[in-house]
Amino acid sequence: MTYALIRQLSGDESLLEQRAAIVAYAEQKGLTLESEMIEFEGAERPLKERRSFQDFLHSLSEGDRLVVERITVLGQTMEEVIVVINCMLSHGITLHIVNPELIVEKETGLAKILPMIVRLDEMRPEQRRDQRVGRPRGRRSASKFDIHLPRIMEGLKSDMSVSAIARELGVSRSSLKDYIESRRLKEILDDSWLERAKRNHRIAEAKEPEEMACTLENEAPKKTHETNE
Repeated sequence: MTYALIRQLSGDESLLEQRAAIVAYAEQKGLTLESEMIEFEGAERPLKERRSFQDFLHSLSEGDRLVVERITVLGQTMEEVIVVINCMLSHGITLHIVNPELIVEKETGLAKILPMIVRLDEMRPEQRRDQRVGRPRGRRSASKFDIHLPRIMEGLKSDMSVSAIARELGVSRSSLKDYIESRRLKEILDDSWLERAKRNHRIAEAKEPEEMACTLENEAPKKTHETNE
């Protein structure tokens, strides 16, 4: 089945805009939207407290497609989004993102969407500010290295040194090193980092204290959501 997921991020206008964009995308791609889930949890609510969203994820099955208007519908932090998408892909659920247009499937994995995820702080609402200094909390500016991110990740994954990657790209080693550290790219490639993120942002109550209960199949009966006519 093909589902539309809409989340209240900045008022009712956001819901209407998301729905319109998803419907237009579905028509363009020849997708039939069979069901719609609207999440009214506050945009600042952490993943582990979004019970309706967790229930919705558990209702999905292998082969289902989920369409969202923007990546922040899934989560507000890099760790949350990685956990959700990793969980979806591991159970054969295809993700369609309308803006920017992107399809992420089990075969392509997280790598395809990683450039968008590591810039998530730049996409967070402007009103989220650190009250002490009056600046966007955790906000990170765009970098000239962003366009090279897929190659940088490939190099790090194949154990290339930062110097070797910098030479290949024709950039400064020190600047590239700062970029890698600020984006936590090496941590993202570390399986232990992902496991820690899973424990911090459980999608469901774990059976064991240290277990991530990302078990979409056979976890809950198939649910009927508001149908999009």
